[in-house]
Amino acid sequence: MRLPVFEIEDELKAAVATGDRARVLLKAPTGSGKSTAVPGMIRDAGLEGRVLVIEPRRMAARLLAGWVAKQRGASVGGEVGYAVRFDTKYGRETQILFLTDGVFQRWIQDDPELKGVSAVVFDEFHERRLSVDVALGRCLDLQEKSRNDLAVVVMSATLETAGLAEFLAGPRQADPVTILEAGGRTFPVEISYRPSRPVRDRNGRMVEPPVWEQIASACKEALVDPDCGDVLCFLPGMHEIRKTEELLRHAGWTRGRTIYPLHSGLPPAAQEAAVSNGGGPKIIVSTNVAETSLTIEGVRTVIDSGQARVSGFDARRGIGTLLVKKISRAAADQRAGRAGRTAAGRCFRLWSDGDQARREGFETPEVHRVDLSEVCLLLKASGVSAVADFRWLDAPKPEALARAESLLHGLGATDLHGRITEEGKAMASLPLEPRFARLMMAGVEHGCVAEMAFVCAAVQGEGIWSGKGGGGMKDFVDVRDFSDFQAEWRGFGSAEAMQFDPRRVSPLGIHGRGAREVAQSFDRLKKLAWQRGWPVDEVDFDGRRDAVGKAMLAGFSDRLGVRFGEATLACRMVGNRRGKLDEHSAAKRAGAFVAAEMTEVEGREVITHLKRATAVELSWLRDWFAEDFSETDGAAWDESRRRVVGRKELRFRDLVLESKDVDQGVNLDAAAELLAERVLSGELVLKKWDAAVEQWCARLGCLSEWMPELELPTWTHEDQAAAVAQICHGAVSYKEIKEAEVWPVLRDWLSPPQQAALDAYAPERLKLVNGQNPKVMYEVGKDPQIGLRVRDLFGVWETPKIAGGKVSVLVHVQAPNQRPWQMTKDLESFWKGGYALMRKELAGRYPKHPWPENPKENGG
Repeated sequence: MRLPVFEIEDELKAAVATGDRARVLLKAPTGSGKSTAVPGMIRDAGLEGRVLVIEPRRMAARLLAGWVAKQRGASVGGEVGYAVRFDTKYGRETQILFLTDGVFQRWIQDDPELKGVSAVVFDEFHERRLSVDVALGRCLDLQEKSRNDLAVVVMSATLETAGLAEFLAGPRQADPVTILEAGGRTFPVEISYRPSRPVRDRNGRMVEPPVWEQIASACKEALVDPDCGDVLCFLPGMHEIRKTEELLRHAGWTRGRTIYPLHSGLPPAAQEAAVSNGGGPKIIVSTNVAETSLTIEGVRTVIDSGQARVSGFDARRGIGTLLVKKISRAAADQRAGRAGRTAAGRCFRLWSDGDQARREGFETPEVHRVDLSEVCLLLKASGVSAVADFRWLDAPKPEALARAESLLHGLGATDLHGRITEEGKAMASLPLEPRFARLMMAGVEHGCVAEMAFVCAAVQGEGIWSGKGGGGMKDFVDVRDFSDFQAEWRGFGSAEAMQFDPRRVSPLGIHGRGAREVAQSFDRLKKLAWQRGWPVDEVDFDGRRDAVGKAMLAGFSDRLGVRFGEATLACRMVGNRRGKLDEHSAAKRAGAFVAAEMTEVEGREVITHLKRATAVELSWLRDWFAEDFSETDGAAWDESRRRVVGRKELRFRDLVLESKDVDQGVNLDAAAELLAERVLSGELVLKKWDAAVEQWCARLGCLSEWMPELELPTWTHEDQAAAVAQICHGAVSYKEIKEAEVWPVLRDWLSPPQQAALDAYAPERLKLVNGQNPKVMYEVGKDPQIGLRVRDLFGVWETPKIAGGKVSVLVHVQAPNQRPWQMTKDLESFWKGGYALMRKELAGRYPKHPWPENPKENGG
């Protein structure tokens, strides 16, 4: 069957064959064939050189290479190949090469001129991966500087193309951009919304049912339709997939259907089995890897949880996050489209149509949610001195860039001015994130290259612990350990001895494929070390305890932590952060440690987990980071004694390492501030700060607002705090301030003329024309108020005013029992109509009260 994308084949070939900064923006919906057909079209356009196709996922790169090779009558590794992490199949004769964005990022770093490459195709650009954004910018710069023969093609199914077209055309819109749009071979998909209904839990509370139960319920409903075809279920992550799989396998109504999980953690053979045609009816339980690029024949029903587990980075706190988020409307459309590839289908969305309307239109670009340190280092190494001025499609947030620059400087990759150092250039040459590159180099400095190679391999992959079956890490911990990587090394050794066989290692709580990936990465890093002439001995954590600790500190000084106490796993970290150490960690017995893994995970509550920790000595900090130490003489509040004590602290950056409280020599200025804080919060009470004082404060605040021309001192919260601190000055305990005098400080706040103005324009009492002298109540932001019984208002025919006649007073007209009857700022209207109604209602109940029919005529 001819794919819809072939409608624009001639235009595409003509556009890329110009040889003069060819830039093509191709928008084509799901099912159009762009991922499988376009690379071949470009290759067949007569270009001389390899066509690189950038894919966001390893699975897509591998599978697409296989399908395109089959279409072109070739084998994978020949004319068509792929390159993904730990797995490559291509050679000199390969002309169409599918590769992940991470591999391409290193490719262009090692070969900035892209020699032998005729075109770069960015597939599924709408996913807005950070490395793809940067790679596109670098390719456009390369076109303009030295490779005008390089063709750049950007493909997307859902992206808004207007802004992208302008970006491709350049800052002066000087370069022409060919915009192509192909139709899709999609069939109608019926959308059904199935929001969850709360259920009662064991404690009787109404809660939302787990997502796997919601998926199973919708799946059962879908299978009633004999034409439902294969079913594709989207879940946020592997945990949810396992739970759903378990439910479906034990359900009687799924008989006759094979349940296939689909996620990036599966071996390639298992991934191919899930997406291949044939094998009988199936239910595929997948993460968002099945959203794009892949056509899974036979799927006519999609069940969408509407969620994805998204990695992010909090630049302010320097914490990696892994949170379940709602997907965008564009992603929901992508998922629904899976059901309409080969025939009419149906999509069950486990949320409401109202929720759908409120979701974001598109996914947030990674540049706004991930760590930027690696990209910053690579750009600096490629000659970009000011990263903020790089050719960004979406500029990174200043605080995220600042955090990345700070980390690079802390690792020694840049100098005080942000310029890359020789050490930074060496770090950029290593295929590792900056801190892991620094680890490898620290391994050379301290003689523990092999150990650091293992650490880097373990942390950068999924790790070896499966989290299910057996004891996992805790079964490999030795009480003498100083680092969690020692247990991980023992577990790795066991997996290696069992040849990473999943059936044999799984009972130990070890993830076979993860351990195999660690082995591959470990071997690659050892080979890299040998190539550079670095000494690589056998791994010996016990024998190189200090060397390992010092190397880890070099790479993770910004993740230094200390526990709050021996009875808790809660920890204080550099950067004013808090976290929880793993209960089996070897570092829980250490005075200080560094955490190689620091992740905020959302469950019933958000917890910052500290894992893969290594004990360090504080003396090492003094040797290497002497400038980051400080000693302070401050003050602290002793709650038990309700007094301020002197506190001497030793800090590493902002982390308190040692603290000692003393009663003598307390800083009285700091003590006054601490006491004032507690007075203002209501924890401590100044007995002489009474209602009269509050009214004075309110009068000053109101008059400053009403008559700024008087230029009175302000009375903000900060001013009040300063006044209270002045009242408390010289004291260190609550006992000393409880009966403290307040008025002397307040009287000094205003000069005599200012106090006179306050009394004149915002008086405590208001002298009315009938001789009454009611108290005025003030509150900032509200009208001043008085309250009088109606007979005491006789003779006051107009609304009283203060502040030089600028502000009308709100009058509470009271009944004879002094209860409010009416509030008004228009006494004239009250006397004209409101009084008669009041007299009618109350005269009979209060006959002794004077109720003249017309107060004015009767003289009030």
